[in-house]
Amino acid sequence: MKKVIYGAVILVAVLGGYYGVNAVFTVSYDVPTTEVMKGEFVLSQRASGTVDAKRAFTITAPRIRGLQITWLAPEGSTVKEGDPVIKFDATQQTADLSEHESTLKIANTSLERAKREYTIQEKQLTLDLQKAERNYNEKKHDAPKLAEEAKLELELAQLNFKAKLEQLKADVQKAELEVQRAQDKVNIARRELEQLTISAPIPGMVVYLELWKGSSMSKVQEGDSPWPGQGLVNLPDLADMVVDATVSEVDASKIDSGQAVIVTLDAFPDKVYEGSVAKKSTLARRKEPGSKINVFDVEVTILNHDDNVKPGMSASCRVIMDRISDVVQVPLEAVFERDGEAVVYLENKEQRAVEVGRRNDMSIEILNGLSGGERVCLIDPTLEDQALPGEKATEPELNKGRSPEQRNDRRSRRGP
Repeated sequence: MKKVIYGAVILVAVLGGYYGVNAVFTVSYDVPTTEVMKGEFVLSQRASGTVDAKRAFTITAPRIRGLQITWLAPEGSTVKEGDPVIKFDATQQTADLSEHESTLKIANTSLERAKREYTIQEKQLTLDLQKAERNYNEKKHDAPKLAEEAKLELELAQLNFKAKLEQLKADVQKAELEVQRAQDKVNIARRELEQLTISAPIPGMVVYLELWKGSSMSKVQEGDSPWPGQGLVNLPDLADMVVDATVSEVDASKIDSGQAVIVTLDAFPDKVYEGSVAKKSTLARRKEPGSKINVFDVEVTILNHDDNVKPGMSASCRVIMDRISDVVQVPLEAVFERDGEAVVYLENKEQRAVEVGRRNDMSIEILNGLSGGERVCLIDPTLEDQALPGEKATEPELNKGRSPEQRNDRRSRRGP
């Protein structure tokens, strides 16, 4: 009696497990549908690219050795023209400027002294020359010997006047040269000191560039010692934003300047921006090094950008080829091919042949067969009757393809 009870329990467990698994693998689902639309049909060409600023400026390290960054404007912050962006350590330049200013002061003092000496000596030599001329005029009619002495004194006074003034003038010029040299050094020191605070030449957003640090690249930061002329910060002007996109050479002939563009950002796919094709490259280039695919570069101006549009963001562009009104259209996935003709499935799963026309990246034009307002299936509803794995299975997948004997043998090996 116990054996009969045990057998009945095992039979119930096996049957319950079988039908339980069968219920799990039997999928019931609703076929998604959509309404057939009648309205504007947009023919467009897809292009993808990266957002960038139309105008940007790269701030580089000044041509000064021994630089060290002491302050940076926060990355991502927006600066106006003239706002400070980078500051460097100015200890050495401040000391050099002080020294050169002292040297300039001494040189100016020497120059003033040389000018005063020139003025004094010029007056004294002029007076001596006048005395010699008067003495000669008084004695030129006297005894020949006295007249000759007076003449020699006059000639000596004339030579002395010329020689000493030339020497004094040379001293003044030398002093002026020393002043100019000292002034040049002061100017250089002041210019270097001014260069240690770099201001924004245009309004824009602060974007740090990467530097080689040891054996790797990393963004610039306070404390770094860049090389003279090294790029440190990029300032894109956010007033005018563009998308640097590419299109294949096959589709490039369809795109021209002035065409309207619908722009979406990958980060904000629900936000749509208006754009316009600004220019297209005249020559194709390789898409990537070593690639055999040729592409054309296309610049798209974003006309109504907002604060969400930032340089470096990925963007998708739909370049509008044409706009056609009153067109019956359905999504691409609603049209199927059966026996060489295009068909759709109505909401009641009725198959209907249609004549298709132009298509874009999302929809296809229906020339005949639909008038608009109907609802059509977005997947083939006949798949429901084909017992496809994952769609509808009437028995466990482990038993598919096995004979009844193999199934019973498998159960027997598993035991009660």
